[in-house]
Amino acid sequence: MNWFRLLARVDSIASKKHTLKALTKGVTKILNASIKNTKVYIVISDGATIRSGESSAVCTVADGSCVADFAALVTKRKKNVLAEGDLAAYCRKNRIKPAPRNVRSMFGSPIQYQGKVYGAIILQSIREKKTFDNITAGAVSMIAQRLAAGIAYGRLADEKIQLEREIEEACLTDPLTNMPNRRFCDLILDMEFRRAKGYTRQLSLAMVTPDNLRSICSKHGKAGGDSLLVHVGATLKKNVRDTDFVGRFSDDEFIILLPEAVNEAALNAAERVRDAFEKAIFTARRLGRKKVTLSIGVVTYPSSAETLSVLLEQAGKALKRAKQVGRNQVVAL
Repeated sequence: MNWFRLLARVDSIASKKHTLKALTKGVTKILNASIKNTKVYIVISDGATIRSGESSAVCTVADGSCVADFAALVTKRKKNVLAEGDLAAYCRKNRIKPAPRNVRSMFGSPIQYQGKVYGAIILQSIREKKTFDNITAGAVSMIAQRLAAGIAYGRLADEKIQLEREIEEACLTDPLTNMPNRRFCDLILDMEFRRAKGYTRQLSLAMVTPDNLRSICSKHGKAGGDSLLVHVGATLKKNVRDTDFVGRFSDDEFIILLPEAVNEAALNAAERVRDAFEKAIFTARRLGRKKVTLSIGVVTYPSSAETLSVLLEQAGKALKRAKQVGRNQVVAL
């Protein structure tokens, strides 16, 4: 069995924006086709108990079944579990419903990412001889990790979508740029900072401002400035990850929150935004085509600051420095 090719196929599925159902179904299909005489189940957990609702389209897992009980054991232990030999005795000892008579061994690998368990991959083999060697166990573990990362990313994106819906209902959208306004930015900043601090994770923040706003306003009035701000907001939203947050922080300042981004990754992301904006075409009524640029200041918790207020202060200083050294720059503190 070519595990490297199999992992590549799983990576291909996980890298795409699939629903949880499509993601688990695709991985299950690949494993079932690759491991002979073995039935593969992917059971998703709600964090406390195993439930089959989200994966029912992938496999039928009834509450209290052998698969569900074994998956609960795997998620509780948070490590690979192998059951072979006297399977009936193993099930009795661990209070698992007996496996079907044709099942000779079971292997489970937790679907976990950064300490959070989302479920388990369960394999049931009908072979008489030993089926799950170290190579198979290692490969399934790697697949479980990739699946967990995909689920975590998908759920984070879902949370972001839900939050965006809520801001529309609560009138927390900037009417000019149709982006989250300062009030909502403050809510997200507080939430993401507490999450980063509570889980000992890094959080990067980029503060962005257009370099040309003052000159355009002086020549073309408020309408020209508004057109530029709309252009800034639209360009930012097109050039960040789905899991990043973009909002209008003040009159001419925007923020980009990059959860779990380290310093170098945040700088690279900011540089991509700056470069994309410089290459974008800005056109507006009575203004024609204009060359516009951005200045960006980048900071990261906890290396730049250990409190939210100081982090924002440092972001402002980094932004000011970017404008002082010539504009159209990315500066980190």
